Amino acid sequence: MSAERHPHPVVLAIGVDYALAMIRPCLIIAAILAPSVGSAEIYRWVDEAGRVHFSDRWNQGSEKVSTAPKTDADAPAPALPQPDSPDVEFLGPYSALDIIAPAANETLTQQDAGLPVSLMVNPSLMEGHQMAILLDEAPLTVASGATQFRLTGTALGSHRLQVRVTGENGSVVAQSAPRRFHVRKPDEPGQLR
Repeated sequence: MSAERHPHPVVLAIGVDYALAMIRPCLIIAAILAPSVGSAEIYRWVDEAGRVHFSDRWNQGSEKVSTAPKTDADAPAPALPQPDSPDVEFLGPYSALDIIAPAANETLTQQDAGLPVSLMVNPSLMEGHQMAILLDEAPLTVASGATQFRLTGTALGSHRLQVRVTGENGSVVAQSAPRRFHVRKPDEPGQLR
């Protein structure tokens, strides 16, 4: 082949290198522009129909949306359970401490034999520990770590139940999450519900 027949012999000879040579500047330009795209301001607003809109341009009534990536440093540290907080569950040395029955928000019928209560403690109550059940914040000692018993004399209405384990010195070692349940009158014979 002569140079006269192919007016661009050099381009044909280095076509692969030419493509790579063009990709490199494109990658460099993309790398330069990427931070500016990532730091673009984004605005959010809600229209009259209640639809949410996002834009890179400010509109009347819009608010700026944070686009900074979340890092572990931004996340608040998880709060450690406080033994003196009545609404926090903490297990202490136990792998499980929970109220099995009554179920959350269960409605029970007032019975002469009492309301059935079932607890889960795993491992079983440790030496020197005392378990109590709190009925509406009033502690009732559970004899010898029993996990099934009946509450008698519970008034009609809503109640809060929680299990608490104390150590030898009386300090709280573990407690369950509180559980709400409700007590109603038994149905009268012939009464429709």
